[in-house]
Amino acid sequence: MTRIGIIGAGRMGKCHTDILSKIDGVTIAAVYDPLPAAAQFMSETYGAKICGSAAELASSGIDGVLVCSPTPCHHEGALAALEAKLPVFCEKPLCRNRADAEHLVETANRAGVPFAVGFVRRHAAKTKKFKELFDSGILGKLHFCNVDLPLGCYARQPGDWFTDFEKCGGTILDMLAHHVDLANWLFGDARRVYAQSDLLNPGQSEPADYTAAIVTYRNGLICNMMSSWQRFGRTDERMEIYGENGCLTMDGSDHLTMTIKGSPTETIPVDNKSGHAAQMADFIAAIREKRRTAVSIDDGWKSLAIGLAMIESARENRVVEL
Repeated sequence: MTRIGIIGAGRMGKCHTDILSKIDGVTIAAVYDPLPAAAQFMSETYGAKICGSAAELASSGIDGVLVCSPTPCHHEGALAALEAKLPVFCEKPLCRNRADAEHLVETANRAGVPFAVGFVRRHAAKTKKFKELFDSGILGKLHFCNVDLPLGCYARQPGDWFTDFEKCGGTILDMLAHHVDLANWLFGDARRVYAQSDLLNPGQSEPADYTAAIVTYRNGLICNMMSSWQRFGRTDERMEIYGENGCLTMDGSDHLTMTIKGSPTETIPVDNKSGHAAQMADFIAAIREKRRTAVSIDDGWKSLAIGLAMIESARENRVVEL
């Protein structure tokens, strides 16, 4: 039996535990959440032992830890697990600041245990097919990529940690982080960043956010990224890559689109299911097989480093070299 402890029993904690409870040989053994009602729900639903701290949970005889708490709490929960040499799954972003993230990377390297970061899009069958087509080289020499990521149903109000930029990092660290990770996965290391952003400006009548950024990769590709949190308008996601031979597009639909010069546009049907189940299956397999997870702490750090560079660029109105 693989015994899992949950730190943070909110929306994502519930999502992951529901999936884990359906995997053979997995039990939700412990939970820590400072909100008693949230912890009690996990205890009543899954029989999890309620713990009074992340450290107590890490010492409760479990085999792995899910850190699903708010971003500012990721460091505390993940560190407690790593100090107990327990495998960790941490929701994205890895941390809110560079110092905490670097500390976790150093501690994880010493602990030598699996450490996954919650970039769920990498686990989706649609995204894997997208990467397979990209890796085939069919696009030829790469030129640019567009990422379009508006959220028109943002409803958080003042007082929620999601409306405090210093806690959540706004749409840059919480939302755009997914596609920054995908771009890193596809294009390799980034060279420089330039961004403009609202940075969840508290002077707005209601919390909202907008970011436009350009990330230039070491292979020469230019990636234009737009992301927003608004209370109206469209909600969508799109990633399109252009090369000398054509373009490849992935959006929220159940197909990919590929256009190669001289040929009709091709629609490629794909499985459009969420990658959450595959993500949890990978984490459990990594614990049992004592292997690296498909998305590692290094991937989490690389995405965060670009996000922090976007914030720095927007605040100082300058290009940030990486």
